[in-house]
Amino acid sequence: MPTRRQVLALLAALPTLTLVACGGDRESAATGCSPILLTDEHECALCGMTIVRFPGPKGQACLRDRRLLPFCSVQDMLAWSWQPESVPAIDRLFVHDLSRTDWDEPSDDIYMEARDAVYVMGHDRQGAMGHSPAPFSQRADAEAFAQRHGGQVLEFDQLNWDNLRGNLG
Repeated sequence: MPTRRQVLALLAALPTLTLVACGGDRESAATGCSPILLTDEHECALCGMTIVRFPGPKGQACLRDRRLLPFCSVQDMLAWSWQPESVPAIDRLFVHDLSRTDWDEPSDDIYMEARDAVYVMGHDRQGAMGHSPAPFSQRADAEAFAQRHGGQVLEFDQLNWDNLRGNLG
């Protein structure tokens, strides 16, 4: 008969085992994953807000099980993706590319992988969740945005809870 400790260890491992069993390898999960067109029917996977009624870049998370989660802002997507329980479920993260679309009405045809973007943090533009990170595929565009709207240009790997909360420097 299993001990209480063994039962608890098994229960703790079930979510990870389920993700591994259902998710397959990274390449097979990625084949069916691309950003979707956001409509009035989509709600943010983090806060529940309607997504399309707000300016600013949005995010989408492609999960290993091929589901796609939409977010009303890059800020909400990052906050969700940094949660320990989210990390093993993520295959790829997508953000609007502000080098190719505008802040006020970002086009759902213009997403890029979040890890490939450079971000302006601490700018003055308002989006769904306030001053959400502004992602760009081109560093020169990010620097020009920062000149006009303030903020600091950071790589994806430099993003963290402190600068998401506005603590730059």
